[in-house]
Amino acid sequence: MLIKLFPILLFTLLINSTAYAENNANNETDWYSVEYIVFENKPLGNHALEAWKKEPFQMPIEALELDPLSDKKAFSPLNINQQQLHGVANRLKKLSSYSPIAHGGWIQPLEKNDPLQAIQIVQQAGTIQLEGSITFHRKRYLHLDLDLQLSEMVPSTYNDDYFANNTIEPATLYRLKETRRIKTSDSHYFDHPRFGVLTIVEKIDSPEAPVSTTDLIDEQPSVNAVENKSSDITVPLNEN
Repeated sequence: MLIKLFPILLFTLLINSTAYAENNANNETDWYSVEYIVFENKPLGNHALEAWKKEPFQMPIEALELDPLSDKKAFSPLNINQQQLHGVANRLKKLSSYSPIAHGGWIQPLEKNDPLQAIQIVQQAGTIQLEGSITFHRKRYLHLDLDLQLSEMVPSTYNDDYFANNTIEPATLYRLKETRRIKTSDSHYFDHPRFGVLTIVEKIDSPEAPVSTTDLIDEQPSVNAVENKSSDITVPLNEN
């Protein structure tokens, strides 16, 4: 009986495997790593840089804060051994005209025309405050959207007993807002007189566990269930 049922099981497996492959082809999900370095361009001498006249940045409500403790693979922060811009960051630290502010990244699944998902970028480095968002998305081509604001904070002194003697308040705001088409494995530099951003996007293997053939077989109906089901099938007779 098992030998007779084998063609039915094989046919069912082929049908399900074909449907699974077609579904993946129609809804192909690619995975990427996105890495960035934000660094300060230090003014030479006493030459102050002119702030770009833009509206102050407001963090989008839907912007996602990366969670290093999350078990989810999607939008998980890059581990140190997954980052590849450490050499650049170390060189920037040795140059007097530059100073790294933030270095990070994340893993992201992406399908064509997926809803935009902004990633929060917030960092405090001394009297420099960085806040903004980076959005990686794909329409016909891959794009990175940057909206970052650097705030120069200066100490202020209050005589009022209700305030601390030394407080910090923003003095000058610099904002970089740009959308750019990108290619994977290429480094991309976003320039601003006051600060710069270096990014690299790599296509990676899916971190999700693949579905094995054994799993597909295990999901098939049992032999008894197929036997009972096959007894209900009526095969039309050829009346000619």
